[in-house]
Amino acid sequence: MTSALPSGAAIRYRDHLGESHSRELMAKFGRQSSAYFALQDDVRRFGVDGVGFVAYAPVKTLLGRVNLVFVNPVCADQALSWLLKALFQRVPGRVVFTGIDDRVARELAALGYTVNEMGAEFSVSVPEFSLAGKRKKQLRHAANLGSRHNLRVVEQTAAEVNQADARRLSEDWRQHKAVKQHELRLLTRPPVFSDEWGVRKFYCYQGERLLGYVFFDPYFKHGRIVGYTANVLRQDMDNSPSGLLDYIVIEAMARFRREGVERMSLGISPLYNVRPRAGDQPLIRRICQLLYARGNRFYAFKTLSYHKSRYRGDEATWYMAVKDTSVLTVAWTILRGTGIVGQPPLVRSGREPIAGKPLPATETP
Repeated sequence: MTSALPSGAAIRYRDHLGESHSRELMAKFGRQSSAYFALQDDVRRFGVDGVGFVAYAPVKTLLGRVNLVFVNPVCADQALSWLLKALFQRVPGRVVFTGIDDRVARELAALGYTVNEMGAEFSVSVPEFSLAGKRKKQLRHAANLGSRHNLRVVEQTAAEVNQADARRLSEDWRQHKAVKQHELRLLTRPPVFSDEWGVRKFYCYQGERLLGYVFFDPYFKHGRIVGYTANVLRQDMDNSPSGLLDYIVIEAMARFRREGVERMSLGISPLYNVRPRAGDQPLIRRICQLLYARGNRFYAFKTLSYHKSRYRGDEATWYMAVKDTSVLTVAWTILRGTGIVGQPPLVRSGREPIAGKPLPATETP
């Protein structure tokens, strides 16, 4: 690649890289199933016009600021290395990556980062998905809830939903979870109850009573939606029949199949099936395995992976990558940044100064 580099003036932070431009880049390059998480509130987007962007959240630690990147950079493959180098040179603070796929992990390893497994994403082929087979007995039970309990699933806009009921259901649902005081973020996307670009929202009713809902985030390839991720799943814990959320997902998948949608992701299961990897940090690996085995009072690691695995879909390993950062700082950054431990902090909001370093001069996207 030998063409001229973007000038320094082309660098855009979140207040310059506006929502419409971020959506344009997302539609072109947002092919990771969690790509839409980059559009959530209170994160920053380091971007270059016409090239792509990296979403990150700055986290305060005892050793200073650490920037937590939680999804793949949204850019073309040929721009990935250049954009990462620009991030490192222009944004102050160390960078920790999590929730990235094999493609980004390989690029970071080439840039001197240590890569560890951090969990798996579960997804299914929408056209090929079937409820047949002994191991899908629970899903078949869920698929029949509609006729047994007089349920209906409808896709609705915000104006068609009783928002007070939807919000109250979400608050009550959270009281049954390990983290009760606030929504988790970054490796998931907190619920938004207004209409959102590209997001599909399916609600389940028994008569006029709202029992649950699932919100699906889109992911893209070449400007076209190729899949949806079941991101927000909420149900009335006191009045819903067992399997209600599976019923909503199955009903939504039937709609997606009729529309020609290719994939549906069930999202990531953090720390699931973490294995050794050449060149990884053994201590990070052991901490991940220990948290998965014994840390379920902080987060339902095992329950989440069990529910996703019942769909018998494809599993894709996702990774974390670190460089020149202690294991304790890495653990604190991820647990604090995602909100698993304490209220997620931001260093500060608004525009920040660009570090006075030149852009990488050997490549151009």
